[in-house]
Amino acid sequence: MSKKKERKIKRLQRLSIWPTILGMIITELVIFIFAVFSCGISLAGIINSAIINTTKDCYKVVNYVNKNWSAEENARIKLEESLENFSNSYDDIWEIHLDYKNDIFKKFPKLENQIEAEDLLSFNENGVMYLIDEEQEESFLGLTARFETEDDLQTWIDFHNDLNNTKIEPDVKIDYNLGTIFKSFNPVYVLTDKDFISWSFKEAPVFHAIALYKTSVPDLNVCFKIHYKINFYQANLMATILLFFFIVIIVSGIYEIIKVISLVHEKKRVNKLVNTDPITGGKNSNYFIQKSKKEISKFRRHYAIVQLRLEKYRNYCTAYGNRKGENLLEELNLAMLNYISKKELVAHVEKSDFALLLFYTNKEAFEIRLRNLMNILQEKNIDEHLSFSAGVCIVDSKNDDVSNLLSYAGIAIPKEIKVQNEIVWFNDSMKEELIWERHIEDDMEKALENHDFKVFLQPKYSTKKEVLSAAEALVRWTHPTLGFISPGKFIPLFEKNGFILKLDDYMLTEVSRLQAGWLNEGKQLVPISVNVSRAHFAEENLAEHICSIVDGFNVPHEFIELELTESAFFDDKEVLLTTVRKLKSFGFKVSMDDFGAGYSSLNSLKELPLDIIKLDAEFFRSVDDISRSNLIVGDTITLAKKLGMQIVAEGIETREQVDFLAKQDCDLIQGFYFSKPLPVNEFEEKAFGKE
Repeated sequence: MSKKKERKIKRLQRLSIWPTILGMIITELVIFIFAVFSCGISLAGIINSAIINTTKDCYKVVNYVNKNWSAEENARIKLEESLENFSNSYDDIWEIHLDYKNDIFKKFPKLENQIEAEDLLSFNENGVMYLIDEEQEESFLGLTARFETEDDLQTWIDFHNDLNNTKIEPDVKIDYNLGTIFKSFNPVYVLTDKDFISWSFKEAPVFHAIALYKTSVPDLNVCFKIHYKINFYQANLMATILLFFFIVIIVSGIYEIIKVISLVHEKKRVNKLVNTDPITGGKNSNYFIQKSKKEISKFRRHYAIVQLRLEKYRNYCTAYGNRKGENLLEELNLAMLNYISKKELVAHVEKSDFALLLFYTNKEAFEIRLRNLMNILQEKNIDEHLSFSAGVCIVDSKNDDVSNLLSYAGIAIPKEIKVQNEIVWFNDSMKEELIWERHIEDDMEKALENHDFKVFLQPKYSTKKEVLSAAEALVRWTHPTLGFISPGKFIPLFEKNGFILKLDDYMLTEVSRLQAGWLNEGKQLVPISVNVSRAHFAEENLAEHICSIVDGFNVPHEFIELELTESAFFDDKEVLLTTVRKLKSFGFKVSMDDFGAGYSSLNSLKELPLDIIKLDAEFFRSVDDISRSNLIVGDTITLAKKLGMQIVAEGIETREQVDFLAKQDCDLIQGFYFSKPLPVNEFEEKAFGKE
C-alpha cells in the first residue's frame, strides 16, 4: 500500500466525534447564556417598570407632604394619618412615615445598628436614599407572602396542616415567611393543587425596600416601606419566556445529540468500508495490518504470519468465469474464519492470496495445522481440485513491522510449485535477496542514464565457410558497488517490474548507433539481432516505435534482426501477428529465440510469418540418446527450410556439433566453440580485422 493511500485511510479512520461534541456543548452553552441573559433582561425590565411606577407614586406623596406640612404636632399627626390613605391606595407602598429631624430610628430601630445618623444625609441627585429592610434579611431570598386578612392566613395554615399532617397555630402576623413555607411543602402536591396555584399567582413574590425622599421642608423626609410586587401579567410573561428558552434548549440539545449519533454511525460505516474486502466481504489487508499490530504489541502469545495462495486461480476464472472465482474466494475466506480461533486473523489481501495471523508454538506443529487447513479447503471444494502454497514468517518481537512481515511471507511463497500444499519458511537469505532486488530497482534508472548497461556482441558463424556472418546483442551490467551482475538475475526482475521495456529501447538504440557508426566508416555490416521482450509485443504500435528508433540513425532495416520468445505467442495472438507482419513489411527480419524450450509448438511455426528460428541450446547439452536428439534437430531444420526459414543453432560448444549441423544444412552457429559474447572493441577486431 502506498504512503499516500495509507495516510488517507488513517485520516478516514481518525474521523473524530469530539469536535462535534465540543460544538454541541458550545452551542448549548451559548443558548443557555443567551436564555439567562434574556430572562435577566426581561426580569430587570419588569423590576425597573415596577420601580418607575412606584417612584412616581412616591413623588406624588412627597408633593402632597410639601403642600400640607405644618410643624405643629397636631397637624403633623393628622398628616401622617392622611398618609395611610396613600399606602392603601398604592399596591407597592405598604407604609409611609414622616422622618422629622432624623427620627427614622424610632420607626425602624434595627437600622440604628446598620447606618450612622449622618449617613441619612447621603441622598442621591433625585433626593432619594434606599435603605436595608430589616425584614429582607429574615426572609427567604427576599420573598414574602402577604395575606390581606387573618382568614387568608388561616386558609394557608389549614392547607399546610393537611399537606404535611402537622399542626401550626395561627399567628397574628400578616406576613408569613415563605422561607419556612418552601422548606415544608411537598412540591408534588403543590404543583397539582389548583387552589394553591391560583393563590400563588394572586400573591406573587415581592422585593422589599425602605426609601427616604427629601422634601422641600428642611429636616423633613418621607420614609416609604416598599414592596415591589410582580403582578400576574408579569409573572406569566416571565414563565412564558422561561418556557420558550427551555423548549429551545431541549430541541437544540436533541438536534445536537442526533448529530453526534449520526456521526458515530458514519464513523462506523467508514471504518467498515475501509476495512472490508469487496470480493470476499470479509476483512482486507488494511484491517489485517492494523489489527495484527495491536495483537502483536501485546505479545501475550507467539505468532506467525502466513500468506496462503490459491494456485492457478487465473485458470479457474478462465474456465468458470470471474463471478464464480470470486464466489470461491468468499467460500475460502468463510471456511478459514471457521477454522481459526478468536484471537487469530484472516483477510483477503490480493488476487488469490490470503493473510493469516496464527498462534505459533513450534515449526512441526504449525506445519501440521497449516496443512490441515489446506486439506479442509480442498475437501470443501473437492470437485475443483484446488491446490495451495504458503509462505510463513515468524513474529520475533512485538515491535516487528506487520507490513514487512506480510511481504516476507509473500516472498517465501514458491514461484514454481514442486509439491502440492507446499509450505516455505522465510529466512535470512530470502531477506538478503529482497534487499538485493530493492538495491537493483533503486539503481536501474541511474544505470540507464549513466550507460552502465553495456552491449556485448556474440558472433554467429556460417556452417559453410565458417565466417562471421551475423551477431546477437546481449546486455551486460557492471554495478559500481555490486560488480558484475548476471543477466539471468536482473532480466527476470526487470520483466516483473516493467523496466524491461526501457532496457529493450536502450539496447535497440545502442545497436543502431553502432551500426550507423560502422556504416559511416565504410565497413561491411552484418545483421545484429536484438531481443524484444514479451511485454513489448503487447503494444499495438510496437512496429512503428521500433522503426522510429532505427530510422533515427539511418540504418538499413535488413541489418537489424528482432528476436522474440515463443512465450509471446501465448498472449494476445492477434496483436503479435499484426506486429510481426508490420515489421516484415518495414524490412526487418524477425526470429524466434529458444525454439524447442518449454512450450514450443508446430502451431507457432504455422501461424507466425518468421524469417529465422533459433534452436535452443538444450537440444545439444547432456543428451543421453544423441541419435534421438539429432533426429529431432534434423527434422526440425528440414521443416523450417521447407517453410522458407533460416536456422540458427545456439549453445554449440564442440566440433562434432558443428559438423552435424553443417550436414543438416543449418545456416548459422552461435556458441562458445566459435566465440563467447564480446565487448564491442573485440567484436570489431573479429568482424573487421585490426586496422
